Amino acid sequence: MQMTASYIQAPLPALLRRALLVAALLWPLMAAGQRSDTLTCGYDHSLTWNQTIAPTLLVAGGAVIAYTPSFHDNLDIDLRDWLQQDGHKRCEVENYLQYVPISSVVLLKACGLESRHNWRDMVCLGAGSALFTVLFTNGLKYTIGKERPYGGVFNSFPSGHTMTAFFGAEMLRREYGEEYPGVAIAGYAVATGVGLMRMYNNRHWASDVLAGAGLGILSTSLMYWLAPYLRF
Repeated sequence: MQMTASYIQAPLPALLRRALLVAALLWPLMAAGQRSDTLTCGYDHSLTWNQTIAPTLLVAGGAVIAYTPSFHDNLDIDLRDWLQQDGHKRCEVENYLQYVPISSVVLLKACGLESRHNWRDMVCLGAGSALFTVLFTNGLKYTIGKERPYGGVFNSFPSGHTMTAFFGAEMLRREYGEEYPGVAIAGYAVATGVGLMRMYNNRHWASDVLAGAGLGILSTSLMYWLAPYLRF
């Protein structure tokens, strides 16, 4: 389906404003970090190929389902029709749940739970991950222009809510998962619930949710990998 030129252009200023806002918040912290050569902990920030397998498969799987007509018909559309067949009242609690994982990173630290990074480094990592999330989500949404399952709106792929939830869940895992595995499991459970609710409320296709989950994890992984090079 074709989008009008005005529809493509309208979201871009908002995208730039968001990116610049996050960058403005991140820059002073990064500049302050120039006083030290490394992060303030011995955390291994290397990014190995096996760490990218699961999120890459999620993104690739979502893209294949979304843009292969037979898969889209038999998976995306059939699942949407099954979820919506009896009708139900929407409960868009995921509008708030998407922020629970990333908020938990801060709240657990404030409650005294030991994280892998100090406050300054954690804020830098979170802000950078959020910046990648904004750029990836909005860049793809308004470049690809996939129609949402309820029709008439062309910014479905990938799911931004799911991406936000999973970037927070991955950061929660990296900061607390080794010492407190239950925290990491809870974070990913909440993020999965956000994706399922987006489908239940007919806001996104399954393929959107899969891609959003993968891109959210990759956003955080990319920021953690880049952190030593940014000389926090």
